[in-house]
Amino acid sequence: MTMSLLRTVILVWVISFKLVFAFQDDLLKTCSQSGFCHRNRQYAKNIRESKKLHYLIDEDSLEFNTNTHNLRGYILKSVQANKKETKVSLPFTLDFIDGDKVRFRLDEDRSNSLDQPGINSRRYNCTETWAFGPDYTPLKQKATLKPPTVFNKKYTLIAGKFTVLLDPNNFRIEVQYNSKDVLTVNADNLLNFEHYRTIEENFENMNEEEEAFNMFKDSFADSKLDTIPFGPESVALDFKFHDISNLYGIPEHADSFKLRDTSKSDPYRLYNVDVFQYNLNSTMPMYGAVPLVIGIEDSMSIGLFWVNPADTWVDIRYEETGSSTHWMSESGIIDFIIIVHETPKLVTESYVNITGKPMLPLLPSIGYHQCRWNYNDEKDILSVDSLMDKWQIPYDFLWLDLEYTDQKRYFTWKPDAFPEPLRMLRKLYTTGRNLVTLIDPHIKTNYHISDSILSAGVAVKNAIQKPFFGQCWPGESLWIDTFSPLANKVWSKFVQTFVSYATNLYIWNDMNEPSIFDGPETTAPKDLIHHEGFEERAVHNLYGLTVHQATYDSYIDMNPNKRPFILTRAFFSGSQRTAATWTGDNLANWGYLQLSIPMILSQNIAGMPVAGADIAGFFGNPDDELLIRWYQAGMWYPFFRAHAHLDTKRREPYLFNEPTRSIVTQYIKLRYQLLPTFYTAFHDSHTRGVPIMNPMIYEHPRVPAFYDLDDQFYLGEQGILVKPVTTPGTDNVSVTFPAGIFYDLHTLKTAHVGLLETKIVPSPIHALPAYIEGGHIITKKEQYRRSSKLMQYDPYTLVIAPNVEGKATGRLYIDDGETFSYKEGQYLDIEMEYTRQALTGKVINKFESSDFNTVTIDKVIIAKYPGEQFGDSCTLQSNGAERDIKIVHDVHSHVVKNLGIKVGEDWKILL
Repeated sequence: MTMSLLRTVILVWVISFKLVFAFQDDLLKTCSQSGFCHRNRQYAKNIRESKKLHYLIDEDSLEFNTNTHNLRGYILKSVQANKKETKVSLPFTLDFIDGDKVRFRLDEDRSNSLDQPGINSRRYNCTETWAFGPDYTPLKQKATLKPPTVFNKKYTLIAGKFTVLLDPNNFRIEVQYNSKDVLTVNADNLLNFEHYRTIEENFENMNEEEEAFNMFKDSFADSKLDTIPFGPESVALDFKFHDISNLYGIPEHADSFKLRDTSKSDPYRLYNVDVFQYNLNSTMPMYGAVPLVIGIEDSMSIGLFWVNPADTWVDIRYEETGSSTHWMSESGIIDFIIIVHETPKLVTESYVNITGKPMLPLLPSIGYHQCRWNYNDEKDILSVDSLMDKWQIPYDFLWLDLEYTDQKRYFTWKPDAFPEPLRMLRKLYTTGRNLVTLIDPHIKTNYHISDSILSAGVAVKNAIQKPFFGQCWPGESLWIDTFSPLANKVWSKFVQTFVSYATNLYIWNDMNEPSIFDGPETTAPKDLIHHEGFEERAVHNLYGLTVHQATYDSYIDMNPNKRPFILTRAFFSGSQRTAATWTGDNLANWGYLQLSIPMILSQNIAGMPVAGADIAGFFGNPDDELLIRWYQAGMWYPFFRAHAHLDTKRREPYLFNEPTRSIVTQYIKLRYQLLPTFYTAFHDSHTRGVPIMNPMIYEHPRVPAFYDLDDQFYLGEQGILVKPVTTPGTDNVSVTFPAGIFYDLHTLKTAHVGLLETKIVPSPIHALPAYIEGGHIITKKEQYRRSSKLMQYDPYTLVIAPNVEGKATGRLYIDDGETFSYKEGQYLDIEMEYTRQALTGKVINKFESSDFNTVTIDKVIIAKYPGEQFGDSCTLQSNGAERDIKIVHDVHSHVVKNLGIKVGEDWKILL
C-alpha cells in the first residue's frame, strides 16, 4: 500500500470514527505508557523509600541582589552511578513580586549539549511571552536575607508578609505567610530534573531511584516515530499545602469541581487534545490546559501557577494535615509562582494580574448563539433568521461550521451555497445579527492559502526541517506556525481579506490543539519544529493560544477600536485576554449536562470566565425534558450557544413541540432581560478577573458546606443564586442557602430567611430554581427585542432585594458594547443604594457625549422583606425637581412605574 493510499485509509477511518463512535481511551496514553510520567511516579515511590537526598544548594553560588531583591544561585544535582559521583549545576532564581507572590525558576545550561541544526537546544523558557499579559510588569518586593546561624541552619528571606526558608543541605523551600506555614516546596523530596545526557552516557547519569523507561524512544503505538533528540528532559516537583484539604483548578477536565485524590488512579493530565465525546468523571486530558491549582481553607487561600506548556501530569493527594500536588512536565524548565491571599477570589484576581484580564466581549456576544454543523446555504441561514423572529425568539449570532467552505478550504465560500456572502451578512445586520465562520489552523494543500504559507516558510516543520503534512478534515493539510511573527503577518492578511467587507463577521478557531487525525494521541508529533527551533513537546499547550491570538490581532490591526469576537477550543493561561471557549464535543445526555457546571466553574476560577457548553449536547438527540433543563442551565453559562452535530435532528428552538418551545423561549428571553446584569458581571470580570459563573465557595470561603458543592453557583457578584436541574424526572431539588434572606428570582417570594440551610424546593419542568440574595440590586430590560443591538435604548427596571436589615446595593455598567472607547472613559458607571428610607442612584463615571445618558430607568420593583413599612406613594428627586409617584403593592413586591429617570443623572427616591 502506498503512503498516499495509507493516509487516505486513515483519514476515512478517523472521520467515520468521529462521526459515529465515542472517543476511545486507547487513543491516549496512560501514565504508565507515558515515559516521563511513569518515570517520575516511579522515582517518587523509590525516593520515598530510599530517603536519599540528591539535590542541595551550592552555598558558594548564592548571590542576593540588594537592588532587585532576588536570590540567585545553583542547585547541585548529585548523580551516583558506577561508583562515581557527578555534580550537575542547575541555576535558579527566587523573586518576591507584587506583594503577594513568590516566583522560582530552575533551568539548565544546555548551550553546548547538542549540535543539530534547526533544533534549539535551550530548554524552553519563553512561556511568559505568551501566557503573561502584555502590560504585566512584576513589582519587585523589597526583601532581606539572613544567612544560617547556629540556631537556624536555613537561609531566611523576609519580604513583607512572606518569610521563606531555604534548607541548603536538602533542597526545600518553606513558605510562611503572616508567620504561618502555608506551603513547602519539595516537601516529599520529589524534585527530579532530568539533565541532558546522550544514550551512551545514560546509565552513568542515573541515580538508583530512576528508571530508564522510554528515555530515548517511545513505545506507545502511535508515537514510535518520535525522534526524542534530547533524550529524557522531564522536570518534576512536589508542593505541600499546609492545613488545606480542598484543591481546585487545572482545567480542562470532565470531573468534579474539587480535584480528586489521584493516589489510586492516573494523575490529571494537561495536554491539549481532540477528545470528541470525552469520558466523564475522568482525569484524562481535554482541549485546554491552565496549570493553576487553588487551595482553599477557612482564612487562607493559595494559588500555585506552574508556568510550563509541555505535556504535564499532576498528582493530587489529600492527607490529615493538608494536601500535596506532584507536577511532572515532559520538558522545559521549572517555573512556578505561589500566590497567597485571605480569599480564593483574591487569588484568582492576582493570577489574572499576571496572565491578563479577561476580555470585555462584544455585548451581542453575551446574548444567544444558534449554531449547527452545518447550515446548508444562504437560504437556510436566512430561513433560521426569519423563523426565530416569527416565533419571537431573540438571538444575536448564527454560526457556520466546516461545510460553508469551498472543498474545506478555509477563507473561501462554497460558491453554489453562498454565492453572495455580503448580501446575507447585510440582511443579518439590519436586525443587529452577526455571523461566525469556522477557520482552523490546518490548511488544505494545493490552493493559494497553503501555497502562501509554504512560500513564506511559516508552516510547522517536521523533525528533518521540512514542512509537516498530516491528515485533517480537508485531507492532506499543513499547519501554520503562529509562534512566528512572520506567520502572524501572513495569517493577518488572510483574515483581513476574508472579513474586511462585513462588520458583523467573526471567526471560530476550532481544532487548534492541534487536532491531527493521523497524529499520535489525535494531535501533533512531539518532534515537530516551531519558530526559533523549539520542539512541539516543549510548547504544545501554547499552540492553540497562538492561533486565536493571531486571529484576534488580525482584527485589531484592521480596526483598532472595534472589539473582535473569537471562539477557541484549545486554550492556555492567557487565552482569556482574547477569546471565549467551550467544553467541546459533548453528548446529549444528563451526565454531560451535570458536569458542564463544575467544568465551567473550574475555568472561571482559573481566569477563563467566558466559557460555555454546547446546548443540548453536540452528539445525539436530546428528549424534550433534557432540552428544557439544558436551556435552563445554559442560559447562565457566560457563553450561551446551542450547537449540534450534522447527524442530529434539526433542533432550532422554533421546531420544538409545545410546551418545550415556550419554556425554552422563556429562558432565552430571561437571558436577554438580564443582559444589563450579565454585562455588569462581565465588566467586573474584565477589570478584576472575578468569575462570571461564580462558585459558592468563592462568595462564602469560610463555609465548609460549600467545599464540595458544585451544582449551584452565583452569577458574578450580582447576588443571583442558581441551582440547575440536572437529573431526569425531577420535581424537587435541594438548594443550600447561605445565611441571610433569599427571594425567588421569578416571583420575589421569600424563599429562605435565617442561617445556613439545605432545603428541598419545587422544580417542576417549567421552573428553574434561581434566587436573589438579600442585599443586592439587579437590573433588567423587560421589553422583547429581536437582538441585543435593538435593546440599546430600552428603559431599565431595577429589582431590589433587601437584606434582613432592609438594605441593598447594586451597580450598573453601560458602554457602547462594541468598541474600546470605554478605555478612554467613555462609559457610564452607576452605583445604587437602598435603605428603608430611600433608594439612590449616583453616577460614578459619566459617558459625556453619549445618547446612553438619556436612557431611562422606568420601573423599580422592591421585594417585600421582614419589618418593612411602605406607604402608597414615594417622592422622586431628579434633575433639581421633585414629584410624587404612586406605589403599587403586589403579592410579594412593591412596584413603582413611569419614573423616567435618566441614567446619566443622580437621583433619589424617598420612600
